[in-house]
Amino acid sequence: MSYRFYEAQMSGNVPSWSRASQAAGGWRNRSHALDGTGPGGVNLDLSGGWYDAGDHLKLHLPLGVSASLLAYGALTWEAAYRTPGQWDTAVRNLDWVASYIAKCHTQASDTPASNKFVAQIGDVATDHNTWWGRPEQQPEGGAAGSPGYRPVYVITSSSGRGADIVAEAVASLAGVSLLLKRPGTYSNTTKAAAFLNRAKQLFEFAKTLTGGTWAPPDNNGAYGSSSWDDDMAWAAAWLCRAEVDAGVAVAGSAACAAALSYWRPFVGNTWEVQDVNWDRMAGMAAVLLRDVAAGTATDVATYNTAINAVLSRWVAPSTRTCSSGASPPCYTPGGLVWGSEWGSCRHTANAALVALAAARGDAGAGVEVAYSTRVNRNCWARSQIDYMLGSNLQSQSYVVGYKPTSSHKAPEKPHHRSSSCATSYTTPCDWSALDAPGPNPSVLLGALVGGPDRYDVYADNRRDYVKNEVAVDFNAGYTGALAGLAAVDAAIKAAGCTWSSYCALTCTVSSNISTVPPVTSTCSSSDWACAACSNSWVLDQNTCRTCVSTLRAKGLDAGKCTNSCSGIATAGLQTVCFGTCVPNAAAKGTDWGCNQYCGAASLVGADAARAQQCAACVAGWSNPWDCQNCMAVTSSLSDAAAARASCMSCITTTALGASACAECSKLATAAARGACQACVAGGNKGAWECAQASAGRRLLS
Repeated sequence: MSYRFYEAQMSGNVPSWSRASQAAGGWRNRSHALDGTGPGGVNLDLSGGWYDAGDHLKLHLPLGVSASLLAYGALTWEAAYRTPGQWDTAVRNLDWVASYIAKCHTQASDTPASNKFVAQIGDVATDHNTWWGRPEQQPEGGAAGSPGYRPVYVITSSSGRGADIVAEAVASLAGVSLLLKRPGTYSNTTKAAAFLNRAKQLFEFAKTLTGGTWAPPDNNGAYGSSSWDDDMAWAAAWLCRAEVDAGVAVAGSAACAAALSYWRPFVGNTWEVQDVNWDRMAGMAAVLLRDVAAGTATDVATYNTAINAVLSRWVAPSTRTCSSGASPPCYTPGGLVWGSEWGSCRHTANAALVALAAARGDAGAGVEVAYSTRVNRNCWARSQIDYMLGSNLQSQSYVVGYKPTSSHKAPEKPHHRSSSCATSYTTPCDWSALDAPGPNPSVLLGALVGGPDRYDVYADNRRDYVKNEVAVDFNAGYTGALAGLAAVDAAIKAAGCTWSSYCALTCTVSSNISTVPPVTSTCSSSDWACAACSNSWVLDQNTCRTCVSTLRAKGLDAGKCTNSCSGIATAGLQTVCFGTCVPNAAAKGTDWGCNQYCGAASLVGADAARAQQCAACVAGWSNPWDCQNCMAVTSSLSDAAAARASCMSCITTTALGASACAECSKLATAAARGACQACVAGGNKGAWECAQASAGRRLLS
């Protein structure tokens, strides 16, 4: 649903596949096709892209931040996109905006100083003060002061400023290039290579622009930028990620070495890493560098310190209340962690994205995040996104078109010119639409509005551009957080848990529910292990090749991919084996259990969720036989999934011993199993005695 908002923000020749287009039954059509020409133009076609907010400006700092955050969410939680069939939707939309960003690279060169990049199209004062109406009907090519004035501001090396904006273009192009390399309807390796090459050229160009941040000549900008170095660190991290994705070992990656040089000045700089938004991206650079384990263990520790700085500020104690006068971020009476009057939901959603991304157990180079900390981060993120979706005292959803129940409210009058106009272009639309009664005639589905104030006060008022406007960066972190929560939800269900039991730490999800973005299938056909993925028995050849690339990058035996997945008969179970089990278990030497147990039809049937449970156990324990034993002893129970999860969690997270865990897991109820484990932990009885007692059986003396 969130990408429907981005489709409504399209500028230029709106494609028929946009669900907001007139061709698809919506209200949008061709608009601002002459961008780049006319007074203040550069005589180039710069149509396309996304409008920034409820206006018709194209602002490339928040645009780049938004596209790169969206790319991060899609790459990190790819399965959460693919399972409901949303992967192609994400790739298609991000290809659209990346193509526009590449178009704004108006002069491309391998000589850094020869490059040029467009920073902004449109004038803030003109757009905000002279036009309310459809973008399709806004005049074009007008002189300064007229509604059709759309100047083009270009960054050149002679200015020595603008690394912030150019770096965000680098991050976007690099991120989208990785999406286009992956399987899907819109996979395009040629375009992926072109985007990555542009990203590299622009990064070298950005190095010549570190004299300051960019602003329009009259300083009438919509988004103030206080620094460029955070954007450069984020861009450099993406280039590192792209090189690792191509199969280069982190230790041998020049891009990763460069990324470290941009990251290290932030070590100890809590001011720059306390938030994530268009003006502060260092925290996300830490997340991405942690994903790929760039640098030494000391470097990884600094990433975790930076991430903790963000989360300790946002995942604050609930006693830090806004009503008591606490400085933000603080908790509203309804439970939202509120950080800013303008776009309050946006800032919190970005923090939720960080929390979910940082909630995996393996922090890149192996620094463990405590299980309880991971759970706390995931559950906090869920509480905040749930608030935005209507779980609050006002039963108010802050997403246009989304109401969880008929008794909930959702925004109907967002501050948004296009959707405030009648769908028929013959009906005039002007400033009178700003105060027109009733909902916007067109529903801006999926748009996250600004949000409430620190006391949960919100009014669905079209004139309120603080609490009720929309923007491309409002939806970016929010969209990634939704994907992260979908991944957590799937893992919780696979473990037989509920959100309540998971958050209460009474039901354990043993798998890493947010994993490092995997390497794409770029292994060479001349690599014997890669060639083995073309064998006829391999039903998921791309994931097999990804497995090979992953093990090669880790310096492990890539032959394990086919050796430890052979004999598995279904594509779904092979995907688990190639994509999860072998990559995570190979370093411990337990990957032999991937096909013997996690792919065995007698144990898992064709159930990929059960295979995932098994894979997590095999990767997290020294003897895979114990994992299969958990499946065997619980298979006949009515709540087999929960019992199986309890057994595997007991094995991998307690010191009771595998045999005791299995004995307790045979019991018929969760309460009995818990009592049995507690009894064994007490040390006064053996596992069999504890099982008998917990089952209510009287022991003969």
